[in-house]
Amino acid sequence: MALRTIQSISGVAVAIGLSLTLILPSLALGGTIEIEFTGVDIGYGGTDIVDQDPFSGDPDPLTSVVITEDGVLAGPILTSSISQDLYIPQVTSISETGGSTLSAAGGSLLLQLGSGSHLDLDLGQVDINYVDLNGAVQFVFAATVGGVSAQSLPYGLEVGQQLGVSFQTQVSPASLTTSGGIVTGFTASGTGDVRGAAVPEPTCLVLWTLAIAGACILGYRQK
Repeated sequence: MALRTIQSISGVAVAIGLSLTLILPSLALGGTIEIEFTGVDIGYGGTDIVDQDPFSGDPDPLTSVVITEDGVLAGPILTSSISQDLYIPQVTSISETGGSTLSAAGGSLLLQLGSGSHLDLDLGQVDINYVDLNGAVQFVFAATVGGVSAQSLPYGLEVGQQLGVSFQTQVSPASLTTSGGIVTGFTASGTGDVRGAAVPEPTCLVLWTLAIAGACILGYRQK
């Protein structure tokens, strides 16, 4: 009786194993989610970098948001009810000839991603790079790691707790101010990017659990 039970269980394991062999290649335990957004406007007044809507609104409305998972569009490109609310504290000593500096930790980024959808991040220290090309064109690049404090992403997606955050912006020449070789103010416009690991769906986790269980039973059968 016991032998027949083991053989029956083994047969089920073989069936499960064959089925999952066909299914699992299309399932990823944590792909990469990337959120790219355009229409970013930022301002700097000598201390903090914040979102700066050209029309004095807050938060700063975005032009578009593209969300991909492993390089594939997760859904339609977002163009309405999208905005960014950015705060990067204590950014000091930016040389007018170019260079990098670190902000203090404790910043934040809130992305509104359409009706009812959002991503709220707590930012660590931000690496600010100021690039001056012969005094004619200036760029500001920023990169940091953000921790998720709240999220409700479109298309049923969910990201893990640690995300890479970056901004690429060009300074408006008329807005640039300096004093004693140090940048004291500017406004800039450009793009932003947030990326991190996707949290797998519960169904995917169940199937992987079944696969592991099937492998264990098959291993037992071979002993």
